[in-house]
Amino acid sequence: MLTLDSGDPLATCDITLDVSDGTATDFCVSTVEVVDTTAPVAACNAPRTIVPPDAPISFTGTGADACSSTTTVVTEYDCFKFTKKGKKIDKKQSCVVSFEGDTITIDDSGGVHDHITWTVEVMDANGNTSSAQCQVLVVNPGLY
Repeated sequence: MLTLDSGDPLATCDITLDVSDGTATDFCVSTVEVVDTTAPVAACNAPRTIVPPDAPISFTGTGADACSSTTTVVTEYDCFKFTKKGKKIDKKQSCVVSFEGDTITIDDSGGVHDHITWTVEVMDANGNTSSAQCQVLVVNPGLY
């Protein structure tokens, strides 16, 4: 077993193998490159439900990575509800939502039974990306 400690978990190292049979000696040099191909983990950090008096309320998306720092952004949102027959109704006109950087703020939840969704995207320092689809449901304050 060969252990390398370059101080950096992601590195390029030259390894020299010297071989001798007692009369002759030879060597071989190999280059080993350790690269990060694992995507970071994105998190919404939001509850499943909110009640209309909760607004304004903000949620900050986060990212975690084993090898490097991350950059997190909220990239889009939607607001909708479903009819009793399951038809999706656009509610963006009644929801007041803004997002900047890694944070989404719900200034007005629109109304009971509205679904507010958004996407959290994370990139690590090595270019690996992931995303999380986030959602809160606006519920009747008298029932929860």
